[in-house]
This record gives sequence, structure tokens and C-alpha cells, in this order.
Amino acid sequence: MRARAISQVIFDMDGTLVENMELIVRSFNFAVKDSVGKEFTRKEVYSRFGPTLEQMIVETVPAQESEKAIQTYHAYYREHFKELATVYTGIPDLITHLQSEGIGIAIYTGSDGRMTESTLELAGLRERFPIVVTADDVKEQKPDPEGLIRALELMHGDREGAIYLGDAVRDVETAKRASVMSAAALWGFGDPTRLRNSKPDFVFESPTDALRVLGALV
Repeated sequence: MRARAISQVIFDMDGTLVENMELIVRSFNFAVKDSVGKEFTRKEVYSRFGPTLEQMIVETVPAQESEKAIQTYHAYYREHFKELATVYTGIPDLITHLQSEGIGIAIYTGSDGRMTESTLELAGLRERFPIVVTADDVKEQKPDPEGLIRALELMHGDREGAIYLGDAVRDVETAKRASVMSAAALWGFGDPTRLRNSKPDFVFESPTDALRVLGALV
């Protein structure tokens, strides 16, 4: 796809706006370890991504313990956010520049609403994004395009000028299925080689790189 002028940028959240993998892994293990008698590695936790973290917990612990484990997860996540998570360097500048140029911005994340609100609030990003679509707002998860299309509708945007920026192959596939431009965030959780091989329209090494390229397309 040839690069087009952009009018909307929709962001993934975890691994794109916020570096919170260590926090996710520790929160997950803290919530499930007493039930399953083991701790999961970073690779094992990441391999389970797709469902929400709450769904991952439900699939991991006995049914009668799932609600308590979910509450434990969220409490640990909030308590340790400032210690273990951070906004990626360059993201605030990227957001500010896009908004100053009149580009609409939004979030479509595979995280559930509760985790999304905690993440954006504690990262200081909630007020920057007027439109946020989470896993709770859709029937089908990524790479189904439902959530991305919903975000565009809420923005009163058009697919021709939209770009979806995410750190996972499923984000690239979601963009393709929605017929919007795709951008791979190589600074995130995903494997850079797999991301490149998924053939996104753009490949960004860093948020600063994204700012340089996208700034030329507004």
C-alpha cells in the first residue's frame, strides 16, 4: 500500500504506548501462583495474549477461585504500576504533535476496560485520548476488525486516512482486515522479525521514528 496522507491515528496500548510487560507478568503470577503452584515466565505469559488478562486468569485457575484471582491481579497491578511500568520515551511528543496538526487520535486495545482505565490513568494518558475502545466494547477480538472499525466510527473518521499502530502481528492483521494502514511498533512486546514479515505499511523503530515519518504525512 502506498503511503497516504493521514487524518486519524489509532494506537494499541500495552507495548505501544506503555511498557508494562514486567508488571503484567508479575501481576499475573501473583494472582494465580497459589492456585496453580507455579510461576509463568515472561514468554509463557506473552504466548497467552489474545484473550484479556481476566480471561487468561479464568482459563488458568479453578473456576471457584477465578473472581478472587482477578481482584488480586488488579490490586497488584495498580499498587505496583509506578514501580514497574512507564510510558515509552517519545510517546507524549508523538501524541502532542499529532493533536497539534489536527490529527484525530484514539485507542483500540485488546485489554479489558478495567485494566485499560488503570493503565491510562496511572500513566497520565487518560485525558489525552477522548476515544478508547477496549475488549469489553466488542464481540470479536483482534485480529477481527470490529474494534478498529468502531473506533473509526466514534472518531467520525475514514479508513482511507487512518493508520493503526501496534506492537503485535495481530495488530497488523487487524488493520489489514479493516482496510486501514498498518504500522508496526518495534519498540514493544512483539518479535521484530515476525512484525516485519507480517508486511505492515510502516515499520517504526521508536516513537521518535514514528513522529518523523507520520509528521511528513499530515
